[in-house]
Amino acid sequence: MAAMGGIFAGVDAAMAEVRGQDDYVNSAVAGCAAGLIAGIRKRSIPAALGGCAFFATAMGSYEMTGGFEGKMHGMSRDERDEYRAGLFASTEDMKKTMLEKEA
Repeated sequence: MAAMGGIFAGVDAAMAEVRGQDDYVNSAVAGCAAGLIAGIRKRSIPAALGGCAFFATAMGSYEMTGGFEGKMHGMSRDERDEYRAGLFASTEDMKKTMLEKEA
């Protein structure tokens, strides 16, 4: 398990250095490498490929969505309120939709 963490951190840093960007792709590649290590320890190619796919998807998605900081990290209070308001329909919009369905 410690080897997976070390491989992940090393590959993540190496990818950032090679690509010159620090984004979700680095985490996805590092997740794949860590998953391969897990499968190799089990001496199973299907487990290695499955681990690669799972960890690449999980870590890439986690990084792409903002990780612990989230998408709203660094936004002002007004920007956060505007972002949240855009996620949900207002009650007036919902009433309009219900009236249109009844008509």
